[in-house]
Amino acid sequence: MNSSSFPVSPLVPVVADASVIINLNATDDAAAIIGAFPNPFLVTDNVRRELALGKSRGHLCGERLETLIAQGVVAPTELGPADQTVYRSLVEGPLEGTLDDGEAATIAYSVGNDSIALIDERKAKRICAARFPDVLVMSTVEMLLHETVAERLGESGQREAILGALRDARMHVPQHVLQEVIARLGEHRVAECPSLPRSFRIARESVGQ
Repeated sequence: MNSSSFPVSPLVPVVADASVIINLNATDDAAAIIGAFPNPFLVTDNVRRELALGKSRGHLCGERLETLIAQGVVAPTELGPADQTVYRSLVEGPLEGTLDDGEAATIAYSVGNDSIALIDERKAKRICAARFPDVLVMSTVEMLLHETVAERLGESGQREAILGALRDARMHVPQHVLQEVIARLGEHRVAECPSLPRSFRIARESVGQ
């Protein structure tokens, strides 16, 4: 069964924010997961720089992203002049209406290049929906739930990938796919996932006692 609406097409590029790369790296199967989709998978130079800065704090996501780029799994891209105008509008102004560098660049590129914006942060999704309603915004978990991932990794591999992103990267799960995620995990694994709603985790912990 596939409830993910993630568009699968070699004609539809996907541009990913930093949090998505972090989530995918936490699955330990990022290359296989991205490779399960024919969509071109892109990251802006802004996201590359953002993740590279984490190296000084002991985070390896920047290095792992560079490996994916070297393997040809992910393609780097940069903002054009028109994209820069949208980007500046997203980083300048009052705090409640602006985003961080990587999120703004991801949205700006998607606006100008007919790409799917792959973003997990709720504020970024809200601002994008309000200002650029024609941009399709998807999340990491919607990608992981797709049947193409199950076909590539097997159902158990898909389950472990979702668990890794939830447990080790605290992947955000939108409300509309929450029950689907719990069904894929199995209720006994829910307590291991700190980013799932606390009410769900407590209920499952109580059942297991």
